[in-house]
Amino acid sequence: MEKTYRIPEARLFSTPLPRETKTYKPVSHREIADTTMEAIHKAGFKLGKQEYSAAVDGQMANARYTIVDVADSEMQLEIGWQNSYNKKLTLKFAIGTRIFICQNGCVSGNLGAFKRKHTGDVVPFSHERIIEAIKGSADTFKEIQSQRDFMKTIEASKQVQAELLGRMYIEEDILKSTQLEIIKRELKTPTFDYGCPNSLWELYNHTTFAMKEVHPALWMDNHIRVHNFFNKYGILPPPGIEEIEVVEEEIVIESPTVDPAQVSILDEIEERSVTRGSWTRERV
Repeated sequence: MEKTYRIPEARLFSTPLPRETKTYKPVSHREIADTTMEAIHKAGFKLGKQEYSAAVDGQMANARYTIVDVADSEMQLEIGWQNSYNKKLTLKFAIGTRIFICQNGCVSGNLGAFKRKHTGDVVPFSHERIIEAIKGSADTFKEIQSQRDFMKTIEASKQVQAELLGRMYIEEDILKSTQLEIIKRELKTPTFDYGCPNSLWELYNHTTFAMKEVHPALWMDNHIRVHNFFNKYGILPPPGIEEIEVVEEEIVIESPTVDPAQVSILDEIEERSVTRGSWTRERV
């Protein structure tokens, strides 16, 4: 039976809140959930599914909320947060999408994403930022739509697939060997038809499919890192949008060093994707 970290809402919210200290300010899972749902209501959105996952008896938790009326034929807006009571994780918040056909998640590290340590003004800060992020979440959805549509136009040959997956496994340390096996199986016999065979978008979805039951401590970070990774080699955000990398304080994700004299299969992708409308490609 497939392992799952899903947890009923009532059970998660019953997890005892730890004691506040001079250097630690806990934020309850229920308080973040209430703030999120209130902001969704005030923004005029229609709430769909609520899903919660947890580990260590509720000490680490993730939440995902789908928005019914911000959607297209393939995906819908999804809002998520991460929180902990054991000082292992910062409070994180991000905007993304959920793919209808497979229920895979796409999590953007750009608009609306933030993280905050459990200290000082974490409660009013997170409350304000969650409201602000949800107000602008429809724009984030449009950005992800554009990224998806462009990734569909980029061919991912077997050589490209092998190079990208190898980099995520060896250089970026995003994927584990068990997830590589799942992706390999999906490449041979896909569970779902994403409507764009042998494309960068299909490979993206095979990757997030393999990450569905990632530990709650890693779920949000890994999805953001995958999203940023594919955009890095497929498209770049419009000028003026600063990419926000949401990672743990003790983890520093550095861009892989590339020999300027080395010719990579990814260079071929970049050459054919130099411009997209008003967006300008830059060499990696």
